[in-house]
Amino acid sequence: MIYCETDRLILRDWHEDDLLHFQKMNANHDVRKYFPSLLSYRRSELDMRKMDTIIKDYGIGLFAVEEKASRQWIGFIGLNYIPETSEYPFKELPLYEIGWRLLPQYWGQGMATEGAKAVLELAKKHNIQDVYSFTAEANKASQRVMEKIGMSYYDQFELPHLSKYHLLKRQVRYYIDLSK
Repeated sequence: MIYCETDRLILRDWHEDDLLHFQKMNANHDVRKYFPSLLSYRRSELDMRKMDTIIKDYGIGLFAVEEKASRQWIGFIGLNYIPETSEYPFKELPLYEIGWRLLPQYWGQGMATEGAKAVLELAKKHNIQDVYSFTAEANKASQRVMEKIGMSYYDQFELPHLSKYHLLKRQVRYYIDLSK
């Protein structure tokens, strides 16, 4: 099922054909530069199935993204629900996080921004008002996307599961109020 479209993108359910592409993306060092580790093929499979189930159950989630012109899978963009039981040190739990991960050949073309704006419009239709996003402090490209979609810097925090000397421990968080 297609949940939304933009000029260049289709945000849809996950298909079995997406799995190999998703697994390769999660094993790519450039894509995973701002994550603590690469993901195994098995972990990628489990994550994809979970994302697809959430979309089918709630009509919103982390959508598979196709480039319209080529009909090729290029990554995912969407909302991730973070429950109260999460390990994240946020007083606002539960919350919705907007996120994206695209194949490197699609970086720097405004596609993450385009898809994320469409996801925020979809969030409004689901009566979601507060949306956050976070990334490693060093990930300036992702922070620029957050700003381009109307988010503002909110705070910094540390990932609790990483050692205090880990390069990715310090994270920045952005926020947007969709009720305005």
